[in-house]
Amino acid sequence: MSPFVLSVPEVVTSHYVIATSEPPADPYAVVPWRVPEPFRKSAIEALKTPRLGLFTVDADEATWRLDDVLACDEDRRRIRESSHQILLVHQALTVEQPHREQVARAVARALADATNGVLIDPQARQVLLRDGLARAERGWFRMGDQWFGTRYEVDEAARRPGPAGAAGAAGCACLRITLLGLRRFGLPNLSIDGVACAQDLPPLNLLRAVASRLLTDQWRWCREHPARPTRSVDDHPRIEPDDFWAFWGATPFLDGGPVVTRLTATSTGTLEVAPPDGYAGTVADWSREVLAPALPPLVGCPADEDTAHARSAGGGA
Repeated sequence: MSPFVLSVPEVVTSHYVIATSEPPADPYAVVPWRVPEPFRKSAIEALKTPRLGLFTVDADEATWRLDDVLACDEDRRRIRESSHQILLVHQALTVEQPHREQVARAVARALADATNGVLIDPQARQVLLRDGLARAERGWFRMGDQWFGTRYEVDEAARRPGPAGAAGAAGCACLRITLLGLRRFGLPNLSIDGVACAQDLPPLNLLRAVASRLLTDQWRWCREHPARPTRSVDDHPRIEPDDFWAFWGATPFLDGGPVVTRLTATSTGTLEVAPPDGYAGTVADWSREVLAPALPPLVGCPADEDTAHARSAGGGA
């Protein structure tokens, strides 16, 4: 095991796109009072500075691609038929994250509400949901609130048909999964390669747990070393069950165990996640033998405060 050096940018940039056919004459004027507390004051201040810009263009003149974002059919139709797109460009000091990013997304949500638009996060490659308990920005930061998207890339040459657990499926290594959206917080995106398509949930949950650990460590580092442009990262971090549950802001309700993984900086924009040195099997073997028993088999779960809210409103027990 040996550490490697990770760059910590002083400033990070993010973007949001609102696809709409009802563009306001002055987007700055329609926003502030629609932004909820505790972000309204920060939003008003940011809108007066160059660090948060709003730009409206005809949809036909937009240069950014939206055809591969994760969205339901209805949102895809609305994006396709929209006449305009409002681009929000936001810059913030890394040491001020994640609060500044929450402010920017709260402004983007307010614009989408004001224009009956579809809110798109290009860095996570997904449409942000307008329904549910987390449709407004929380006063605290939960990583599982659509901050990170996933990209699945399939290598047909490595595909092996068969159900999960079958001998053929065990030899499958056709998927590359990338967790998108970390770059707005000053971290590379995370990828894992050689995943069996019938066993993709454990590797995906590992990426989420690794992101949770890296983000927590990054923000602690920035608070303690605000002027340092690099930090040392263990290339074989021990990922604990608490890292997974912190991603969702939830108290553990299923058993789990620690996982040691290997991180490799393959580019400035991506960290590869892989089995640790010394593991003799494939990524698919590791997923089945190590990740599946250690990581809860959950696609997602509500935050603790969501569960309390649902119960108080007469929801499930």
